[in-house]
Amino acid sequence: MSAKQCPETANRIGLPDSPSLSPAGACPDPTAAALMPGDTATMRQRFLQAARSASAAITSYPHPLPGPDGHALATDVAFLGRRDAAKLLITISGTHGVEAPFGSAAQTVFFAQPAVRSLPDDTALLAIHLINPWGTAWSRRVNEDNVDLNRNFIDWSAAPPENAAYAELHAGLMASPDAQASSSSDYARLQPIIEAGQYAFPDGLFYGGNGAVWSNRTLHAILADHAGAAKHIIAFDLHTGAGPYGYPALLAVAEAEHPGIGWGAEIFGPAMTTVLTGTGAETTTGIAATATGYVSAALLRALPAARILPLVIECGTLDVQTVAKTVRDDNGLHRSGRPLATPEGERIKTALRQAFIPEDHTWQRTCVDVALSHFDRALGALTADSLPSAVAAAPVFATTSSKVVPDGPLALEANGIRKRFGPLEVLTGVSLKAKPGEVVSMIGSSGSGKSTFLRCINLLEQPNGGQLIIDGEEIRMKTGRDGSSLPADRRQVERIRSRVGMVFQSFNLWPHMTVLENIIEAPVHVLREERGAAVEHAHALLRKVGMADKHGAYPGQLSGGQQQRAAIARTLAMRPKLMLFDEPTSALDPELVGEVLRVIRQLAEEGNTMILVTHEMQFAREVSHKILFLHRGMVEEEGEPAEVFGNPRSERMRQFLARTF
Repeated sequence: MSAKQCPETANRIGLPDSPSLSPAGACPDPTAAALMPGDTATMRQRFLQAARSASAAITSYPHPLPGPDGHALATDVAFLGRRDAAKLLITISGTHGVEAPFGSAAQTVFFAQPAVRSLPDDTALLAIHLINPWGTAWSRRVNEDNVDLNRNFIDWSAAPPENAAYAELHAGLMASPDAQASSSSDYARLQPIIEAGQYAFPDGLFYGGNGAVWSNRTLHAILADHAGAAKHIIAFDLHTGAGPYGYPALLAVAEAEHPGIGWGAEIFGPAMTTVLTGTGAETTTGIAATATGYVSAALLRALPAARILPLVIECGTLDVQTVAKTVRDDNGLHRSGRPLATPEGERIKTALRQAFIPEDHTWQRTCVDVALSHFDRALGALTADSLPSAVAAAPVFATTSSKVVPDGPLALEANGIRKRFGPLEVLTGVSLKAKPGEVVSMIGSSGSGKSTFLRCINLLEQPNGGQLIIDGEEIRMKTGRDGSSLPADRRQVERIRSRVGMVFQSFNLWPHMTVLENIIEAPVHVLREERGAAVEHAHALLRKVGMADKHGAYPGQLSGGQQQRAAIARTLAMRPKLMLFDEPTSALDPELVGEVLRVIRQLAEEGNTMILVTHEMQFAREVSHKILFLHRGMVEEEGEPAEVFGNPRSERMRQFLARTF
């Protein structure tokens, strides 16, 4: 069976048919073969085979140096479509060599997708495979000159940026591995300085070079050879190593605002985060906002006549200190000239590879799936019948404003909600309005009243005052004998609660029931759904949250992330008009946070109305239409994410952001 005939799997991953991947005549099984092989030869073989199977034209740009085993290295380019196509989708892998398996896998699998094999005449695909082939082959993040390519794409006709603060740190950073480990706790504080890039120490970290290196010159040659005719371009530079584990962030990285950012906001909505880079710039995405010289800048300068949207897909792995230590250890290994084929060398190389490409099939599959979905959306935008001739530049982080919220009755209106526990007043008049399809995130320090307010919305806590209107229906209240406020109609409360779903931080699954039984319990007994229909809906929801194979498992047999995804599926089973999330990732280990955030992001993009209490500030910024900052039971500040995070009005909000970021 050819790659063209192989059906798509449920997670859309298929690899080109080859003796090393699948038996003769069988479709490749990504669960039986590594999705992201670490050796350059296999990556190159798979990419070229997939590209040729799709009838793409291949051009190779040989690298002057060999790989570790003496084999020749090259950057391969696959072009699919007409050479004069006005619309072009570009994908780039291997900018940071050791990260290449992710980008290579995404490029390879994309060639098998139906949309790629039926491009209209005015649309083409340009896949640039392993732009840093030496770093890929030698399992290094840098190139053959110890240059970080994402610091090398600067304007070399001018003097490179200075980084005097790094100069003061350089000697300490070049210390022995033991000294490095002892100082790793300081790395988060020093990260903006170290990762800004430096051009004075060729043996140092994040060295930007002293001129355009081979990969820089080759990328410009590729663009001149293959992209000159395009007028509308969307480009993806594929990376790993920054951000929450398994969470693929879509970033528009730029040194200044440009028209492509507004175009990207129209296409991707809240899925895209804009990061403006330069001296003193800040971001919580995990990448270095203080740096310049990114691939994105090179694309904008190289193609001035085109409207271009350069994007980065950054798939998170380990915490920043762990990743940074593997990079520093690898720098020390190569700088010292110690042999690589020793137990110490193999340990350092293994740690580096696993810091950027975890040996976790779920992580690998998720990152490729998300990349494919972004490719699909970009290709859909390019192949649309008409494209606007110009798009106004969008402000930094103002991506949520592109997601249109329909007018009409409010999904939730809370006016002056008050709550006290004995003499302690926890809420002192909190108000919130949410339209259908709107995502509102509530942030603030622990004890500020966020969770209590959420529990008051569905009357798990009885408010002592105020007004609640849910889906256009006001909850009628009465005064109890002790002066407290009570629901006047319990049946009304039960009816409204059935329209409001809540996801708790502690999951709250029934431990004696399987995942499937947990999900169908309320639809069958509260909504009176027929059991067969409820079971069918439950299986669909489990597929939606990536747990199709866990329907028969008990909660105790699941990880925390799996339990939370099961809890989200249980909430969705009631088809709620409003969803409440009470710190859904706070009880999870860091490596499990990303899988839950992905599900919540998908729900946001599908137009679900959600009120989210969270400490994940970057995530809140990405998915929310509105942010509420609570302090001591009051709304201290509220507004769009760009306004609240970028220009906070209150001193308390500024202090909170300083502590958080």
